[in-house]
Amino acid sequence: MCGAAIAFVVAFVGAARADPAAISPDASRPEHLAQTFIQYGLAFTGEVVVAPGPICSGQVGCILGTGGGLTLRVGRRLRGPFYLGAAYEFAKMDSNQLYRLAILQQARAEGRYYISTGRITEPYLTASAGLAGYGNLWGLDTAGPTFGLGVGTEFQLSTYIVVGLSISYRAVFLAQFHDSTETNSQTPGPCDADPACHQAGFSHLFGFDLVIETRDPF
Repeated sequence: MCGAAIAFVVAFVGAARADPAAISPDASRPEHLAQTFIQYGLAFTGEVVVAPGPICSGQVGCILGTGGGLTLRVGRRLRGPFYLGAAYEFAKMDSNQLYRLAILQQARAEGRYYISTGRITEPYLTASAGLAGYGNLWGLDTAGPTFGLGVGTEFQLSTYIVVGLSISYRAVFLAQFHDSTETNSQTPGPCDADPACHQAGFSHLFGFDLVIETRDPF
């Protein structure tokens, strides 16, 4: 992850040097109020679990803990302040060794509302909705809907390259499931009688994104 972050910074610095005129207030801002763009890229994402909810009720070590990964995005920057797009995120989470490799996956529709500043930095509000799944080794033991609200800011390195930071609150509903870590995990009966059974409910997270995206005129 550290190596990827260093490469991320080097790429950005190179882009800025390659187009020095683009960071002036008059030259850097694309005509996004007069045309549309396809905007796509990736983000280094951290997922901080602030309240795991019923998924960890009665457990000494919670199966869903803080982690991080990557988010891939593609969308359309409309004329004016709106962006509509889709995102796929995968994050390795801390499962307290209950899973060999715990992966939280999310597929979301996302919207942004940019607050025009007339400068190369633009803050925005964002909202999202989609589906999330959680399991071991890219499998899905449980899944459910996810919803989010957040804020961010975007900085133009050049006419068509932007970087940014965002923070989002996410509510993830996960259905009742067995994690298959106990020999009796498939025993029928009430969930509270099975140590490997996890109750359905909402988990609450904060997502932090370090973003790089590019724009192509549409």
